[in-house]
Amino acid sequence: MDAASTSPRTCGACGLCCKLMGVAELGKPPRKWCGHFRRGRGCDIYGRRPDACGAFNCVWLLAANLDETWRPDQAGFLMHSEDGGRRLVVEADPALPQAWKRSPYLETIRRWAADGERRGVEVLIFVGDRGVRLGPDGAETPVSRVSAPSGPARVAGPVSR
Repeated sequence: MDAASTSPRTCGACGLCCKLMGVAELGKPPRKWCGHFRRGRGCDIYGRRPDACGAFNCVWLLAANLDETWRPDQAGFLMHSEDGGRRLVVEADPALPQAWKRSPYLETIRRWAADGERRGVEVLIFVGDRGVRLGPDGAETPVSRVSAPSGPARVAGPVSR
């Protein structure tokens, strides 16, 4: 992934983070649309949005090498990094829980997991509080989210399903 973008992207009408991510300052639970999001327009309070919203690091916005098919509302999932870039988190929309397994996403995310192992980066895929850690060999180890979903994706794993 190339985190440097030569032309800044904008969210536009996407807003999938406004559905999937929890925002404690707004009392907004994860996986529920934010009351400030307006389809086709975006955030009604963008200029005065909470710090948590402004600090969210959408990988698609930051990675110039990801084309429009990776835009979260097109892909059916969003990606963000945590732990100083040592964790890539894929948050799948519960309405499309398998979206990340479609081509070219699956192949690319698996390659990132294999490359990440050498660089000390783990790749986690979540649908709600349950997910998998992708291993460099393609193995999927079940994990679950143990912190509030509006915070970092601390994981416990493996877990039984």
